[in-house]
Amino acid sequence: MTDTPSTPADIPPPPVETPAAPAAKRSDKLRLALILGGIVAFLAIVLFLVRDNQSAGDLAVGTCFDEPAGDADISTVTRQECIEAHDAEVFHVGEYTEGSDYPISLALDRYLDGACVPAFATYTGEDFDTSEDLTIGYFYPSRDGWDSGDRTVTCYIVRSDEAKLTESVKAATGS
Repeated sequence: MTDTPSTPADIPPPPVETPAAPAAKRSDKLRLALILGGIVAFLAIVLFLVRDNQSAGDLAVGTCFDEPAGDADISTVTRQECIEAHDAEVFHVGEYTEGSDYPISLALDRYLDGACVPAFATYTGEDFDTSEDLTIGYFYPSRDGWDSGDRTVTCYIVRSDEAKLTESVKAATGS
């Protein structure tokens, strides 16, 4: 028997080395951890920045806050502790019941005179007409809010000279 030389087809090809799979998985896990860490850090920063924001429509009597700048629709305010410098303090929250049409300024003025002015005296222990340092501001629903049934008017106290308040204006004997 003679040995015939083997042909290249008879020789199995050398094994091909494959990259290590665990290294690729580690790299993917690290990338995923970095992305998730970035998202968590971003959310933490956003939550920190808006932690004192409150919907203007959800303000309650006794809440102190900073008035938003500008004349645009007010949807949120920044709450403050009443012992820290702040612009305003809520003293009355009521429902506008003087008709179903969206109120014009004269109707709102009547509401303020009938509801907010007496509440001012009760809250501060001071008559509004003789108060030299304090005046009234208010929030009322936007046209869209009104059309959706919101009739809440929030009355708040600010300083007449626009300086910051540094304590609550509620009288010790007020309600």
